[in-house]
Amino acid sequence: MKKGIWIGCVFFLCISANAQKVDKDLRLQEVEVTAKRPLKNTGIEKTQLDTLVLHDNIALSMADILQQNSTLFIKSYGRATESTAEFRGTSPSHTQVTWNGMKINSPMIGTVDFSTIPAYFIDEANLYHGASSITLSGGGLGGAVELNSKPALDDGFNIQAIFGLGSFGTRDQFYHVTYRNSRWNLSTRVVNSQADNDYKYTNYDKMVDVRDDAGNIIRSYHPVERNKSGYFHDTHIMQDAYYSLNNGHKIGGSIWYTQTRRGLPFLSVDYRDDTDFTNEQNHHTLRGVLNWDWNNELWKVGAKGGYTYNDVAYDYFTTRNGEKNDITSSQSYTNTLFGKVNAEFIPSAQWVFSADLTTYYHHVKSADRSPFHIGDNFNIGRPEYTGSVSARWRPYEPLSFAAVLREEIYKDDVVPLIPAFFAEYVVYKPLNLVLKTSIARNYRYPTLDDLYFQPGGNPDLGPEKGFTYDFGMEFNYIRSFGNIKGNVSFFDSHIKDWILWTPNTRGYWVPSNVKEVHNYGIEATMSSLYKINQDWKAELMGNFSWTPSKNMGEPMNSNDESYGKQLCYVPVYSVGINARIRFKSWLLNCKWNYYSERFTTTSNEVNYITGKLEPYYMTDISLEKSFKTKYFHSSIKLQVNNLFDREYVTVLSRPMPGRNFEVFIELKPLLKKRH
Repeated sequence: MKKGIWIGCVFFLCISANAQKVDKDLRLQEVEVTAKRPLKNTGIEKTQLDTLVLHDNIALSMADILQQNSTLFIKSYGRATESTAEFRGTSPSHTQVTWNGMKINSPMIGTVDFSTIPAYFIDEANLYHGASSITLSGGGLGGAVELNSKPALDDGFNIQAIFGLGSFGTRDQFYHVTYRNSRWNLSTRVVNSQADNDYKYTNYDKMVDVRDDAGNIIRSYHPVERNKSGYFHDTHIMQDAYYSLNNGHKIGGSIWYTQTRRGLPFLSVDYRDDTDFTNEQNHHTLRGVLNWDWNNELWKVGAKGGYTYNDVAYDYFTTRNGEKNDITSSQSYTNTLFGKVNAEFIPSAQWVFSADLTTYYHHVKSADRSPFHIGDNFNIGRPEYTGSVSARWRPYEPLSFAAVLREEIYKDDVVPLIPAFFAEYVVYKPLNLVLKTSIARNYRYPTLDDLYFQPGGNPDLGPEKGFTYDFGMEFNYIRSFGNIKGNVSFFDSHIKDWILWTPNTRGYWVPSNVKEVHNYGIEATMSSLYKINQDWKAELMGNFSWTPSKNMGEPMNSNDESYGKQLCYVPVYSVGINARIRFKSWLLNCKWNYYSERFTTTSNEVNYITGKLEPYYMTDISLEKSFKTKYFHSSIKLQVNNLFDREYVTVLSRPMPGRNFEVFIELKPLLKKRH
């Protein structure tokens, strides 16, 4: 770990020193820039991912973007397999996610699979850490992720087409058509991605013996195998439409359809043949949001309405002599209605008041038709209501305060009041140096699976609850040759009644409020931009996290050795560095990530080989060349993933691919603009 940190520090220092030398040689005039901080962000620990980061590697999902450009840990089974986000060592269900203002967490299991969200569809992504998540949604004991699509920026018709071809039978297609005039703003996006995903790997979980003619073992080796049943075919379509009315009124909406067919890769300890067994998931998702907004000098008022439909089929069966035999054949259907009204009142530069009221109605039907299933699952609906009010106050220029109160109701159960308090102080204006602090109490209500899954659901579960404390600082140093900005935060969080599924004496798993978890640590981010001269520009971004996450609950039995131990699959350390060098029409991009060891048992047992996953680092690099003519813009890009061909796993018995490649060609015709 220390080696990884030193590499990152040296990298930062070398580029910083070089930029200072260039600045001295060119004798550029320094410019001091300061700005008044918006009251809306008072005390907030927020990471914003810009469009360049989101659309850098066009084939990436939001899981890849978050893993490479934030302090979140992504628990992934590989490309196009389930990928969930963990804030500050909490579980994936403690991360709340919204898209265009509508929460998209599964009401069944409480998580979001970020591998099903193309980064190409997202124009703005904001991460709210810890207590700051309450400004967006309740239930984010770790944090919240806000995803938005935005109106087109260019006038007239614009067309973009990108084609990708890569290793393991990967084929990607991306299309984007926009139209904008004084009233209308339209955007259509289509993504189609597929791959055999049958990469080879050395299987260290198996051993093959070589024997002589007498049957004696003369040597042994680990076999090279291929990833079985890892294929996928994803199709996404998104339509955005916005219309501007008179007197500050705007209406708009977004519709997003997804269809995915994915094989679930076999474990490296699996000896079955994928020609005899089929292990597959099929998803269909439709999301839609309509919104109305009205603004004037004092008021901002808005309303949203939305709907989500999702069906997931999981089939695991054998085929022998042309006959299908179901082992598991489960199907779930989810329908969600969404409504929200919000208002913001700004009576002066010192005060901002806001309030919102949100409602959801979820209906879930889940069943398994296989002959091995014990009874039906569940068919149930649940309304949810959320209301919040907030006030932000700047008594004098350097000092600001904010308070948020949120209340949530799940069917007939009222969650206790969720309060949050924020404060910040501008210490030094020339450096835009700000100290921030916050404290919040938060709750997360059990999911429908937690309560009603059969067999095992526990309707007597109570909500998880926690206190989070944050203290941090941020700065933004701006000069004529570029800027450098950063953020460091210290956090401490205590979560009680953590819901944990454990096996019972009847042979199935049951959830209970058993754990008490203590999360604490440090998160840090830094980015810099250096304009060396008219042709050269360098950017460097980095992040670091130290996140111990320990179980401090009472032992469940005499054999429970989990007290004081790190939670499973949560790395204590992670580091990420992203460097870009641009020269005229050339762009070189290098990404480097490091993750410390992750334990696979609650006792952190390391005396056997499967007790932990080894630390690993990952290096991706790309080179892009842009072309401009009178009639079109185009580019060609070579992407190399896992440059040094590292062997690693992120989940036990799930080997990841070695070095692999993809080439992208972009075409963007220049259409005549009419005004």
